[in-house]
Amino acid sequence: MNGYSHTLNPYVGCAFGCEYCYVRQMPISLFHEGNWGEWVDIKDNTIDLLEKEMIKARRKESKISIFMSSSTDPYQPIEHKLELTRNILKILLINQPDELFIQTRSPMVVRDIDIFKKFTCKIIISITIETDSDRIRKEFSPSAPPINARLNAVKKLKEN
Repeated sequence: MNGYSHTLNPYVGCAFGCEYCYVRQMPISLFHEGNWGEWVDIKDNTIDLLEKEMIKARRKESKISIFMSSSTDPYQPIEHKLELTRNILKILLINQPDELFIQTRSPMVVRDIDIFKKFTCKIIISITIETDSDRIRKEFSPSAPPINARLNAVKKLKEN
């Protein structure tokens, strides 16, 4: 598939606060109170909208490909408590897209391996590892998960 028919971002903002993030220069960030990396807004109506939109999209489009998340990590630290991304995945199991691409830098992604295994569509999980030096990581993305934790997540995803 070339490109994606849809993007899905359960959160706005990002607790990881990476210095090089392009989203920090977008209007939502520039006009939000607080510095980038200090706030995360929750899209409370995501589950209801997703159910409706998947039904509509299936009627309109021959192929549905979803990029999750194009502008914020779907596994924000608040995800431990809220499980919004996990609940989104459960909805997507019912109304599966043709392709699901998940981009994260969080090892929390392994929590949802049980759900990933149930998908029959093409699913790609990508974990960003921007450097092999934790010293450099701390310089550019101090609140992002450590490199070893991400490498272990990649290993666990591959095993499963």
